[in-house]
Amino acid sequence: MNLDLISAVIFYAVIALLIYKYRARIKIMNKVFITYRTKKGLEFMRRLAEYRVFWKIFSTIAIPVVVFGMLLVGVSLFQNLLKIIQGTGGQGVELLLPGITVPFWPSIIAIGVLIIVHEFSHGIVAAMEGIRLKSTGVGLFAFLPLAFVELDEKQMLTKSKLSRLRILSSGPFANIVMWGILIGFISLVLAPVMNNIIINDGANITSLDINAPAYNAGLKEGDVIVSVNNVSIATISDFINAMKDVHPGDAVTITTLNGTFTFNTSVNPQDSSRPYIGVVVTQAYHISSSAKEKYGFWVDVFIWLFGVIKWVALINLFVGLINCIPVWAIDGGRVLYDLLGYVINNDKVRLWIVNATSAFYITLIVFNFIGPWLVKLVG
Repeated sequence: MNLDLISAVIFYAVIALLIYKYRARIKIMNKVFITYRTKKGLEFMRRLAEYRVFWKIFSTIAIPVVVFGMLLVGVSLFQNLLKIIQGTGGQGVELLLPGITVPFWPSIIAIGVLIIVHEFSHGIVAAMEGIRLKSTGVGLFAFLPLAFVELDEKQMLTKSKLSRLRILSSGPFANIVMWGILIGFISLVLAPVMNNIIINDGANITSLDINAPAYNAGLKEGDVIVSVNNVSIATISDFINAMKDVHPGDAVTITTLNGTFTFNTSVNPQDSSRPYIGVVVTQAYHISSSAKEKYGFWVDVFIWLFGVIKWVALINLFVGLINCIPVWAIDGGRVLYDLLGYVINNDKVRLWIVNATSAFYITLIVFNFIGPWLVKLVG
């Protein structure tokens, strides 16, 4: 039974019913955005904006962080593009698809948190800068949940470049700050608790490539890898580190709970310098008997929440960095445009530079997504 699929069907069925119920107030924009506007939350943002000193410092720090994120993402994408062309790099971009590429409920919760953090930050800083907040809203972009804060765009144009930069940069920066807070919370609070309630058992094989060495050697889904070349495996990190000492074509001995298998690795199709055995693994573990006896089902609840918080942190970082890139549809494009205003007065020249940069970044993203398949097809 695919619980993610069932959850997705129920979730979108409820969404469909809500859209039908409130259809009079629903608007469809550009044929892909389904939006519902309201005034809720505006007063809360205005009250938070009264802490002007904090938000001014916060949003001013956000500007160089977004610029750094812009450069970091660009350099990372470009370096991976070169590796893809050389045959030593893998896919650098993957779609965030709840229930398909990421677990459904953790990713839906993470998306909900990140859009609230992102949009509320825009709204609070805008209110701090004296811009009227017109509405808040929720909706769907295709099938992904979204939220927004509608600002008075005419007032935005009358503000200084610095004010606009603060407003635009605050959203991505808030997501990155949220990631940092959650990572600290996980490291200092949750991880020590997890170490006391679970015992790691090895690397659980969740899927195999039927054309790869591991499948041909007889390994099966559900097998738990406990050693590689006589090196004990308790965690995913142990498995990754053990495979670092193996090269393409080397003989490797993998021991699972169901037996020992020796076979030669092949060349990784996405990175010719790495070996390939064709397995996808997750952490195998069991709950310690003392924790289960003491806390009962609350242990399972804690483990689920631990996973959710990890996804919330990861997706906040991912979306925060993506929003830094200089593409018009997201914050980074308008940040670059206003930054250029400090050195270039000609609007047409600024517009041309941002359009060219946006096209460059989009090309990098597309090639990082489809590049490995293109190289394989051409090769």
